[in-house]
Amino acid sequence: MFSIIKAVALILIWSTPIQIFIFFWGFWIIIETEHTFYSLTNFKFIELKLNLLITFIDWLYTWFWGPYLDFILSLPLLLHQPIKAIISTVIGFWILKKLD
Repeated sequence: MFSIIKAVALILIWSTPIQIFIFFWGFWIIIETEHTFYSLTNFKFIELKLNLLITFIDWLYTWFWGPYLDFILSLPLLLHQPIKAIISTVIGFWILKKLD
């Protein structure tokens, strides 16, 4: 059990560079296209650049509460992504601190 919790904490920390990359990718899309800060939502980003994940999102709608997913996917990418990166990193370090 200890190693599973430690693995989750490390995944939360190691995913931070990917989340920062997605933030800058979204920033680049805003610079290069007609999208604005608020119009580039999580769903629009996935629809434009990660189209393969649309089937995964459709599958998620069968398992999770639809209005909750609508809310999360409608958040602006450039607002949601840095908050998610900071929170996941802090939680990962907090878990590692509690395990020591």
